[in-house]
Amino acid sequence: MPRTDEASAFFYAVYSAVQEIPYGKVTSYGHIAKLVNCRKEKPEPTPTDRHVWLTKAKHKTAERPRQVGVCMKHLPNDPEATHHSGNVPWQRVINAKGIISPR
Repeated sequence: MPRTDEASAFFYAVYSAVQEIPYGKVTSYGHIAKLVNCRKEKPEPTPTDRHVWLTKAKHKTAERPRQVGVCMKHLPNDPEATHHSGNVPWQRVINAKGIISPR
């Protein structure tokens, strides 16, 4: 199934951000999500919509790092691709537990 332009741009942004991680350093899926600006700052809720806001905010903040994980899962092995497992250091991206997530 072909990717939309928006999805392709997101994959490109994630892979480019991961390429910026220096040798010997690691970062998290959540940090990559912040770097590609897909995790929005939470606005201060009004008392009337506090419950609705908390429910939506909790869902959104949990979703974006997972989308980064999906990008890493679908990193191509083909060396002919612009971004592939040889030039994107996927092993430098860890989960909240401090380990590499299984593919």
